[in-house]
Amino acid sequence: MSSHRPKAQYLGSSSSASSSYSASDSDLSSVSGYSMGSSQTPVQVSTLRCLRCARAEEITSTDHPSSSGMVQIGTNIYYCNRCAKMVGYK
Repeated sequence: MSSHRPKAQYLGSSSSASSSYSASDSDLSSVSGYSMGSSQTPVQVSTLRCLRCARAEEITSTDHPSSSGMVQIGTNIYYCNRCAKMVGYK
């Protein structure tokens, strides 16, 4: 028994690829709302996780950990308020 596989068909050809749209920096800045020459740093979101109970809170780089209910006990080490009271940090 001989099975024949259909030939692959592509939507575009190589000649249509040369006429593709090229976005400039000014087009990208108007779409994203962030200019390429801006000196402002973007805000980063990070997740703080309690060392004891693994409760997680998301904060931005402009927030302080205590505003989200977390107590920093070391570099990148946090307790939630509940666990900090239980172990004596608060």
